[in-house]
Amino acid sequence: MNRSLTRKPNFLLTFSVPQSQWYISNSTPRCSNDTPWPMATYQSILLQLIFAVLVAKQEAPLDLNLRFQLPDTKYQLLTSLVETCRELGLFSYPNMLAKHHSSAPIALVWVNVEEIKRFGLALYKICRLCTRSALAGTTDSDSSDMRSELLTLSDLDFCMPDSDEMWNAPSSIGAESIRSAIFHQACRDNRDTDNWISQTSGKLYDSRVGLDWI
Repeated sequence: MNRSLTRKPNFLLTFSVPQSQWYISNSTPRCSNDTPWPMATYQSILLQLIFAVLVAKQEAPLDLNLRFQLPDTKYQLLTSLVETCRELGLFSYPNMLAKHHSSAPIALVWVNVEEIKRFGLALYKICRLCTRSALAGTTDSDSSDMRSELLTLSDLDFCMPDSDEMWNAPSSIGAESIRSAIFHQACRDNRDTDNWISQTSGKLYDSRVGLDWI
């Protein structure tokens, strides 16, 4: 086993945040819509989960659904993050826009929307790779519950991210250059719900079919 993965790196310890400070359930009092989403916190949790998957990859083989088994504590962290994002409506394009005043610079809005999109897709990919540990003996109902507590395509009410060219552009190019590029490049129409990723779930998933492939 790769021993470099058996200990949590210092940077992950640094960014560990008590769950009580970020977790939101359906019974949690709602904050004002003006309160920004703590994306840095969610991203640090995602980093911890990515590291947990790397450890699981070293310690156990894939199950029949091509998923890695996470320890209970890490799986609970994953489902808590998913629940929080769902309760906030984090992956809804209209909600992303609602976090910004109409006078906000378009470059700022674009960067923040792209950040959330890419975070959402990364979290979906982690959910697609993971399962609970020791699932032997679980029923079909248990498997269905597991799928419902993880992020699915139907949760992603936004289009695919725009081209990586602008996203990976150096900060030195300046906001005005970003603004100009956004206007001139062929960006996706995020307002068209037919283009949202969630729309594909109806074509790719059928609750009557237990095959776990998306």
